[in-house]
Amino acid sequence: MSQRPVLALHGNVGSASDWTEMGLSGLSAVDLWEHSSLSFFEMGHELATSLSAGMEKPLIAGYSLGGRLALHAMAIHPQRWGGAIIASSHPGLECVEDRLARRVSDEIWAGKARELSWEEFLEAWNGQGVLADGDAGARQVELEKRRSEIAMAFETWPLGRQENLRKQLRGFAAPVLWIVGEKDAKFRKIGEEMAEVFSDFTLAVIPGTGHRVLGEKSAAVIQEWIADLPAGNETGRDE
Repeated sequence: MSQRPVLALHGNVGSASDWTEMGLSGLSAVDLWEHSSLSFFEMGHELATSLSAGMEKPLIAGYSLGGRLALHAMAIHPQRWGGAIIASSHPGLECVEDRLARRVSDEIWAGKARELSWEEFLEAWNGQGVLADGDAGARQVELEKRRSEIAMAFETWPLGRQENLRKQLRGFAAPVLWIVGEKDAKFRKIGEEMAEVFSDFTLAVIPGTGHRVLGEKSAAVIQEWIADLPAGNETGRDE
């Protein structure tokens, strides 16, 4: 069986190494901060075209923010992908009021990313309840040089500006692996709900983990899932 290409997207206040250090075969990780001026639609198209150029039916993988961007690429270009790996992510808020409230929140985070010292910003970001259970790692300290791009991402890719993609994603027929942490109750619930959206769906709950679910345990789950994909999924014409 040939090696499957995987295009991987990191989370907010994260980096490509969050994926590359997992040791997955055939993986190409995108530095999202090089593209944070693009809209959701523009980035989804970019992922399906230039950023995956030369890849035959790649798998698209995304964690948190990266997962939301991956879902846009899947909704816009469903035939491009041989499958998807989504970790600790969200298909979009269903309530207009919730989207408006989230926009306000992310505008505040954009301001903090620009105005606070980087140490203060990271302390505030990592102190959020959903992120408190897990090690952020020293890599975030090195992201200070990307703070303007990170601040921009809070404005261009906030959950409040994201469409509710549930209906569009029903047209995605390739296999989907959805990963959540055992301790992440909110995103476990979302993962369970996504079984009603995708026709070929696997939910993996990683024991002992919270929202920050990328690591050795999830890498083993991903590798096993990829190995079990049907051979016919490797072929097909890209869009």
